[in-house]
Amino acid sequence: MNNLTQSSNRYFETSVTTSSPEQLVVLLYEAAIRHLKQAMTSIEHKDLNGKRQSVDRAMAIVQHLQSTLDMERGGQISLELDRLYTYVVFRILDGSAKLSTGPLEEAVKLLSSLLESWREVARQKQGQVPPAKSVVHVRQAPTIRLQLQG
Repeated sequence: MNNLTQSSNRYFETSVTTSSPEQLVVLLYEAAIRHLKQAMTSIEHKDLNGKRQSVDRAMAIVQHLQSTLDMERGGQISLELDRLYTYVVFRILDGSAKLSTGPLEEAVKLLSSLLESWREVARQKQGQVPPAKSVVHVRQAPTIRLQLQG
């Protein structure tokens, strides 16, 4: 392993261990999007092994996000996120099976929209500014709880 890779790995490990639960969710979204973009590049270059690795990593992240939803406390928001994650998984699988970048681009757009929302939640949490309509409750790493405030 070269020095750049080692430095990058140390930086990532430090980011993970020092981040708030909300920031960890942001890191997960960023990684899923990055892997999907790598999968698209691999499809364009006919690199099937690279596509498989990138799709596998993106799928694992999305499935993790879905499996950690707190359906009991999250109410309607958790239900909607669950449906959206299921749809994203289907789009990733469709793009992977058909070697088509279109469905992967759609997945990236959906995850990017969610990423921006989570970035805002992380900023609000860091500044302790209460959000207007919803609050994200996070169990001790990295299970996510969403709860509406009326």
